[in-house]
Amino acid sequence: MAGHRRLTAMQRRFAEEYIVDLNATQAALRAGYSAGCAKTHGHKVLRRPDVAALIAEAKAMRAARVGLTADRVVSELAKVAFGDPRRLFSLGAKGATLRAPKELTDAEAALISEITETTSASGAGTKRIKLHCKMAALMALAKHLGMFAGTGKLTLGQNDDNAESGQDGQDGGGGGGGGESARDALARRIAGIAERLEADAAAGASKRG
Repeated sequence: MAGHRRLTAMQRRFAEEYIVDLNATQAALRAGYSAGCAKTHGHKVLRRPDVAALIAEAKAMRAARVGLTADRVVSELAKVAFGDPRRLFSLGAKGATLRAPKELTDAEAALISEITETTSASGAGTKRIKLHCKMAALMALAKHLGMFAGTGKLTLGQNDDNAESGQDGQDGGGGGGGGESARDALARRIAGIAERLEADAAAGASKRG
């Protein structure tokens, strides 16, 4: 984090704290701003170009350390959004039973938020499975695709480049050059991920069969 010499020690601390939870008010409190003005100062400091640059630099360094990329995030979201929960169970004489974790593919395991097991006084065991929210994953992907057109209403058109160009400048030109838009490129990647997930699941099912 070289440079940014104009920042005060408190502003630097704010930038360091902000990337912990992306909460400007809490970052301001941890950086030493008073509780009475933490919210105001937090958002004010966050809007400073030099602080924003320092935060962006810190985020990039952290992403490089952990191997975090946009494609990796989209891939994980796609596993939840397009995964089939039926793949988590096997059918037998006693009905559907949850497959053992070691039998699950990475894509299938990504659907699961938690598994809890309880044992009754008689010794009978019960397993409960909690899945990640499919709708939340779909909403996140839809926002990446620019499918809300700035109005909060879902837009399903594939060629709605004017709506996309108004969001964060990601489209880069309103579709005038005839090239693939950012949204269409992301949609193509997501479709490819979904196809691979389906192929992997089908392959796993055939092996079990």
